[in-house]
Amino acid sequence: MKHTLLCSALFSVFYSYANDDKFEHLVVIAPMQSPMLIVTDPKQPRQPLPAQDGADLLSSITGFSLIKKAAASSDPIFRGMAGSRLNIITDGGLTLGGCGSRMDPPSAYITPQTYDTLTVIKGPQSVKYGSGNSAATIIFERNQERLQAQQTTGFVNATLASAKRRTINTDIKAGTPDYYVRISGNVARADDYHDGDNTRVHSAYQRWNLDTELAYTPTDDNIISVSLGRSDGEVAYADRMMDGSLFKRTHAGLYSKWLLAINGINHVEAKWYYNEVDHIMDNYSLRPFTPNMMMKAPSASNPDRRSVGGKIMFDASPTTNQVFVFGVDYQQDHHRNRSTRDQFNHPVEHLPRLTDAKFDKVGLFAEHEYTLSASEQIVSGLRYDRWHAKDYRQEISIMSKRQPNPTANMKRTDDLLSGFTRYERHYDNHHYFIGFGHAQRFPDYWELFGGNRASVQSLSAFDTDVEKTNQLDLGTQYTHKKWHGTISMFYNRIDDFMLIDNAFGQGPMQRRVTRNIEAETFGAEAEASYNITKQWRASTSINYVRGSNLTDGIALAQQPPLQVRFTLDYQTDNWRLGMLWRVVSAQHRVALAQGNIAGQDIGPSRGFGVLAFNALYQPSPDVSVSMGVDNALDKTYSEHLSKSGAAVSGYSQIDRINEAGTTLWANLNWYF
Repeated sequence: MKHTLLCSALFSVFYSYANDDKFEHLVVIAPMQSPMLIVTDPKQPRQPLPAQDGADLLSSITGFSLIKKAAASSDPIFRGMAGSRLNIITDGGLTLGGCGSRMDPPSAYITPQTYDTLTVIKGPQSVKYGSGNSAATIIFERNQERLQAQQTTGFVNATLASAKRRTINTDIKAGTPDYYVRISGNVARADDYHDGDNTRVHSAYQRWNLDTELAYTPTDDNIISVSLGRSDGEVAYADRMMDGSLFKRTHAGLYSKWLLAINGINHVEAKWYYNEVDHIMDNYSLRPFTPNMMMKAPSASNPDRRSVGGKIMFDASPTTNQVFVFGVDYQQDHHRNRSTRDQFNHPVEHLPRLTDAKFDKVGLFAEHEYTLSASEQIVSGLRYDRWHAKDYRQEISIMSKRQPNPTANMKRTDDLLSGFTRYERHYDNHHYFIGFGHAQRFPDYWELFGGNRASVQSLSAFDTDVEKTNQLDLGTQYTHKKWHGTISMFYNRIDDFMLIDNAFGQGPMQRRVTRNIEAETFGAEAEASYNITKQWRASTSINYVRGSNLTDGIALAQQPPLQVRFTLDYQTDNWRLGMLWRVVSAQHRVALAQGNIAGQDIGPSRGFGVLAFNALYQPSPDVSVSMGVDNALDKTYSEHLSKSGAAVSGYSQIDRINEAGTTLWANLNWYF
């Protein structure tokens, strides 16, 4: 039945026609704009199945992988690095998850189709967006350009797919040249999916969000805007004993960019943001409650986290061949928690919230771009951050036993320096760069406090050292007539790499610790496309990374295997047919029970290849209908970084979370 529906859909598109030649492309491989920079439109239709959160969207970019828990709230990983090594920015603000078990990474709160651009800066090659971006800086932004006339513009997207997935996204902007109002919203839900063996996977979810912005735009160079938004959802997980029944987020922001033109200074930008997440995980809302030795009664945990920050940034042109950007930023976040082992008699909602951690940071930064000639430039940056953290935990849990916390009420202060320099050269059809970056990263909440981990020296990990990354990046891009190719390579050496080791020690003394090690990684991403004829186009991408734990003399954990994607498209007038073949190799270089804050190695994995088809029909410049089938051969497979399966009542337990079997989907995009 699935294959019959697919064939009918493809043939109906094949024989369709219209009279407009403006065509919207379906994204299968998000192309690199330069070897170190990727900019893509989150609103464009894409395959695999159109993204339902930020991590899903990132998976279409070469070099990214996902640590899968089920269908939603995956943790993105780039070049084998996850967590706070990826600096994820949304409209200039920072959202930090609250769950100690990483149910809610920052990408889980992002609805991609309500943003206008996604930018990925590879490696520590920018200092404008905060500290710790040793792997990449990821920026989701909304267009804040002034309207040129009184008008209403907007976007509506609707997706239907297998597992009863239904999604509606909308983004509407209305106003005059002096002001505008913008409203963005999303409603999405899906039932459990089935893998290639028709095994049901505990994976249902639902979510919604509503964001508003009011802006004053008296000129093209001046803007003042205020924004406010809310969101919530629930997600079922196949890899743990609890699900997420509340993902409430409240955010607000103020932004201004103003023309100065004083003593070489062109503009001043000011940004303030407030983000609060309120999260509940429990073992009874989204699954049948089954008593066990660890949880004899319905249990719940309710962490929340408030992040407040701001930035003031100036840009100047001291001479015609120089651009200088400098500023100061501030960030403060406050984490609390409350939990119950007996929700019916002692509801978590009635318990007091207890602060366990506070962070605050002040940073100074500057970037300088010097144009050597019409084809050459040098870009450099320097950043200084002063971090403060305080441990409010009076007790910690070690092997399910409560013990006094030796670092209770202790404070720590660290001074961090980061910087980079990069040489770029541009020709008409050729571009290359070489850059060196140094990034110092302060331990995040999960490394210092999450899971109440112990270090080698004490019962607390509060003394974990700052991580220091030295990375060499280089790449080239070349275009010639019918083909285009890009390759970027990197090598880094990481001092005091923060490794989460879940089985450190011998025998009964094994503990879960955060410890500093010496590590190195290297790898590359490459893409190429070739226009075979006017209608036929082929493209491919490949990414590879290899990591080593130099301290222990073993593989660095949580490294994705070699991945290659091949696409073939046929396009004419207002329709297109496409094929995607994704091939992933086996991964045998593992470090059992070691990893990062998002996952740990659970064993070697087998390679696989999956085939997908897509079609896109565009009856007018403003409307496109795309459809496709993912995993067309109904293969049973799992990603190397997927979590291991947990025993969920009513579901078959599996060793590793399998991906969905054959999935049909249809997607409508309408711009007005």
